[in-house]
Amino acid sequence: MFFQNNKKINEKIRMDQFSKEDFMSLEISYEKTVEELGLQQTKRDQIIALYLSILGFVIPSIINLNVPRIAKGLGFFVIYLIGILFCRIVIRYRIYKEVYWIACRVISQLYNIRSESRNKETVQTLFYRTLKKNSPSVVIKNKKGRISVWKSFKKQLSSAEMTLFNILLLFTSFIGGISVAYMFRAGYLATTIASALITALILFTYFKLNRLYVTSLLDQYKCVDSGDTKDLSIPFNKAWMLHCYVDDDEFNPEKEPSEE
Repeated sequence: MFFQNNKKINEKIRMDQFSKEDFMSLEISYEKTVEELGLQQTKRDQIIALYLSILGFVIPSIINLNVPRIAKGLGFFVIYLIGILFCRIVIRYRIYKEVYWIACRVISQLYNIRSESRNKETVQTLFYRTLKKNSPSVVIKNKKGRISVWKSFKKQLSSAEMTLFNILLLFTSFIGGISVAYMFRAGYLATTIASALITALILFTYFKLNRLYVTSLLDQYKCVDSGDTKDLSIPFNKAWMLHCYVDDDEFNPEKEPSEE
């Protein structure tokens, strides 16, 4: 019966339905942003603590198992894969923390904007200007004016955020090396090959995930150079607490309120 009587969804909201007095509560938005900002950091710390706990519990258990070496190697490889997944999750938390921090600064600036002027364009402009102002602390360019991933990496390397990330990454790489070592039988040639593979695995894991960390962070500032709204939407869409404005597309200002 429902599908026989369905009607077209009304996407418009009448202008008189919006409250000008309570329009975009900055206090609530700021509190939610600070709460989310702290939550990202707490989740990151919990992920790192969880992985270290797994290592402390599982490693002795695997070593003491009476199973073939290759089985132990596979066990360590599973832990290695879990570490890789945790590293990617930590990167995601880092990106959202950066966006939420920018959002905090934007909300602080919105206090100086009249409530009737707080629309999508104003919020996005403030968001872009804040990204541009903070860009030099994240985006480092070479002499040709192009973004340098390597220099940006060195800039972030001394930060507490990246230090904690690398602690998790180094433990993960180490476990990956142990897994490779267990998968090879004892012997001179096998030991040489295993050592080379362990070194290659550690280096690959370290630089690959560190590059992902930096490039993911740089993507949030891509709009600063391009000036493209599509690039701006990459970080702006994550800042959901800034979307509490009235978009011009949400209502028809020329339509009179219904008398019904």
